[in-house]
Amino acid sequence: MSLQTRVVDCIAETTRYPKELLTPNADMETDLGIDSVKRVEITLALGEAFGLDLMDEERDPNVRTIGDVTQWIERMAAQNSGHAAAPSSADAPPSSPAPNSPVLNGSPPPQPSSYMPHPAEPSPPAPMGFMQGPPANNSHSVAVSNGSPISQSNGYSPNTNGLPVREYSAPNDSGAKPLEGRVALVTGSGRSVGRTIARMLASRGATVVVNSFHSRDGGEQTVKEIIQSGGKAIHAWGSVANPEHVNSIFKLIQEQFGYLDMLVCNASDGRIGSFSDITPDDWDRAFRTNVSGHYQCAMHAAPLMQTRGGGSIVTMSAVGAHTFVDGLGSQGVVKAAVETLTKYLAGELGKYGVRVNCVAGGPVYGDLLNKFPQAESRLNQWEALTPSGQLTSPLDLARTIAYLVSDDASGINGAVWQVDQGFSAMAEGRSNQPMQRGSAQQQFV
Repeated sequence: MSLQTRVVDCIAETTRYPKELLTPNADMETDLGIDSVKRVEITLALGEAFGLDLMDEERDPNVRTIGDVTQWIERMAAQNSGHAAAPSSADAPPSSPAPNSPVLNGSPPPQPSSYMPHPAEPSPPAPMGFMQGPPANNSHSVAVSNGSPISQSNGYSPNTNGLPVREYSAPNDSGAKPLEGRVALVTGSGRSVGRTIARMLASRGATVVVNSFHSRDGGEQTVKEIIQSGGKAIHAWGSVANPEHVNSIFKLIQEQFGYLDMLVCNASDGRIGSFSDITPDDWDRAFRTNVSGHYQCAMHAAPLMQTRGGGSIVTMSAVGAHTFVDGLGSQGVVKAAVETLTKYLAGELGKYGVRVNCVAGGPVYGDLLNKFPQAESRLNQWEALTPSGQLTSPLDLARTIAYLVSDDASGINGAVWQVDQGFSAMAEGRSNQPMQRGSAQQQFV
């Protein structure tokens, strides 16, 4: 077994990530979402596997990829045995060679200077006229309604979980839940709004594919909560900003179910703050997640939906796409692009029975509000700008999405729905406060 293989096996066992994604060039933070806590676990596991004391080493920010880790382990092993390091057996050179570069300690991960996606090109989606063929042999373990694991083989069946193939126009007069027998993928559903959406769809009968990236534990917790509530869910780890991860997510869906009925593009990335604080890397991340990522997911979902006679896709926007919201940063710009993407997807996919709509939320109670500068005063200001004095809740968004993906909304396509407690109506009508005479101008840096 090569050193590279041993390193990959160790990281896969610690993170439970698919081995096919643990390539030498995979960036541990950007491509794999490995945070400082998980890095410590990996370091401990590598030290035990190779008989090395790695925790006393200071962290070098140049060790970023799995190839870098392999080179570092090889050098540390050579130093430990008193010999010079031999050429690496890694399958690819490290991104930034550095002598004696340790992986990690407990310090926070460095911010990369640029976002480098995985170099592998995604496999193109199948033509709309037919289903993609059986995937290559791959094994997954997923939790189903009773919480027990199911081992997946290299084939797939449209009725793996006993879910009936649904006629899209069939009325629901049997008393069953409105989304019973349907499969939904909710990206970015490990926490916050995404978790609420996933639980809402599950409560209405859908089997939910919960997706998370940085919050893998959160995604598994969402699945656990759905199952404990009597619903059905599995977890699919991966970043929608990485085409290879998207391939893996939809490969799992195809193996487990063979079809998809609903896609909610909730995963989002965008720096909060002033434009003067935003870097090119911030813009790149935001567009790759919100625009390119949504597009890739939609084009993978459409063939799986077509086999069922159609399906529904919902994207997520924000009021900052329509009007200036101080401090929203790149989010407002990329969300405007999401709304345009929604209309184009609706126009192109409608002939295949796939509807695409967008929900534009106002300021939403939750983690994101805390990231704004002067969060508490901003919250009070925004509440004063809504007729009810209350901002949007995750439940407001989840209920709207549950309606849009249902048959009751079959006539709605290419629409952008404002769900903001009236915030945008009030905000657009207010006048900006003029600067008082004699006050100092803010310096732009």
